[in-house]
Amino acid sequence: VAVDGVVPPDVKSALEQCRLTGHSLFLVTGRRFETVPLGSLADLFTGIVWENGAVLAHTASGELYFPFGLLSPNLIKALEETKIPIERGMAIAATWSPHDQTVWQVLSTHGGGASVDYNKGAVMITPMGTSKGAGLERLLTICGLSPRNVAAFGDAENDLSMLKLAEVAVAVNDAVPAVRDMADVVATEPGPRGVLEILRQYPLGERYCDVPLHRERPIALGQSEEGSQVTVPASRLAGRNLGVFGDSGTGKSWMVGLLAEGLHHEDYQVLLIDPEGDFGVLRALPRCVVIEGDRSSLPAPSAVVSLLDAASVSVVLDLSRYPLHLRAGYVADLLRTLRPLRHRKYRPHWIVIEEAQQFLLPDGDVTAAVIPWLKDGGWAFVSYRPDRMDATVLQSLQQLLLTRLTEPEALRALQTHCKDCSVDDAKSAILPPGNAMLCGGTVVQLRPAMRRVPHVRHLYKYLDSPLPPGKRFWFRDERGGIGAEAASLFELLQLIPTLPIQSLEYHDRRQDFSRWSEQTLGDVALAARLRKLSNRQLSGHELREALRNTLAAHYAEIEARR
Repeated sequence: VAVDGVVPPDVKSALEQCRLTGHSLFLVTGRRFETVPLGSLADLFTGIVWENGAVLAHTASGELYFPFGLLSPNLIKALEETKIPIERGMAIAATWSPHDQTVWQVLSTHGGGASVDYNKGAVMITPMGTSKGAGLERLLTICGLSPRNVAAFGDAENDLSMLKLAEVAVAVNDAVPAVRDMADVVATEPGPRGVLEILRQYPLGERYCDVPLHRERPIALGQSEEGSQVTVPASRLAGRNLGVFGDSGTGKSWMVGLLAEGLHHEDYQVLLIDPEGDFGVLRALPRCVVIEGDRSSLPAPSAVVSLLDAASVSVVLDLSRYPLHLRAGYVADLLRTLRPLRHRKYRPHWIVIEEAQQFLLPDGDVTAAVIPWLKDGGWAFVSYRPDRMDATVLQSLQQLLLTRLTEPEALRALQTHCKDCSVDDAKSAILPPGNAMLCGGTVVQLRPAMRRVPHVRHLYKYLDSPLPPGKRFWFRDERGGIGAEAASLFELLQLIPTLPIQSLEYHDRRQDFSRWSEQTLGDVALAARLRKLSNRQLSGHELREALRNTLAAHYAEIEARR
């Protein structure tokens, strides 16, 4: 950012504007500690990485950190005895080419104990493990920030580790070839002018950096009809808004689980608001916490936010035992409490609201809490009736993931409000269970990939093999038995399309399907899905289709794991 140690006034002004608009700034330099006079510029930085990563300065506390230790005094003495020009820092030493050959000879006879890094003509001798990238990563952790939010600017060889760490790597035009090759964005201007160009184009221009990334983290969804792998870039999920829509029981939650697992695996922080308990199995993932409880035991929203802040874990908020009429108020309070954290630390990176039609109603409290920060991206809304959601929320979606969707009003709402996405109502209406379309330009039909979270093998046995008579599902209606029974999940799936709707409605109202799944079959996941359907109080053809879709998707999921 400087020419001959001086930051141009327009670059300083741009950095000040970035700070005022909510961005955190870090200076990462190979210079020795406090050998560069920063003046008032120092106050703009949340932290400074000095000496190529060996010295970390935390601005708010004034603390200094030496994460990789100091060079051995014996090594320093040996270097000085060679009579080559040596400059001493707090943790490192430096010289210039061609004296690097002497440095290597000293390290060889001294038994190592240090690393050598290059910055154009400068040669830096640093403690083992030191690099700009490693130092910045440690300082981000101290500040409670994530590398997944970092855009790094560089021009020299010692910037490579920092650019590799960052989500977006930027090279100024006069950068060395290795830096230009690694960069996702290359400025047309050199030096500080290049920094100014990119700042004005993206953060100050409020423009999303929608470019292919060299270190893109693809989240696998499955395979296309042609057999090629279909992925979604993690950066697009964290930086854009996604709608996941489809009829009941068509695999929406399965798809969201895939994305959540993939993002969590790539060190993005996820908050999943789960009103029906669909995602409890994610507790099997390292650093993923499931929070649940009833009216008296569910932690306060402030406690949930404190956990997200302090631990940097992903959180599933299971509201299935919390009173239905109080859920919207709880979620609205949670989001209001969460907003300062996202403003200060830019996480959670991905916030999912399941059953969005319950929460994002026109003029609703949750809608009012969500709308002000939709422009920041990183939202996913999941619903079987997007037409019941607020229009402003739908208009904020840049990408859609659709399972089978047959409700005409739902399709009409997407076609009216989701202008960035191509919604083909004919294709979406005939998608079989376990398939989806990814919209946002090209429409891709895909099959879900395997989830990392395992399913229990004991569930396989009831797929096709008949249960004893005392454990079978016997159908009835208000008047009594109707002479039909299901001895396995396969038989139940086959009977749903043919049974009288009065019988299906009777059992659905009593939650008999979910109770049989949990108590007799021991399938908690299927029970949760069926319980969700009962809570929706569907009837007629809509109920029959929802039951069929839910059972078919679950059957196919377990069958694929035999």
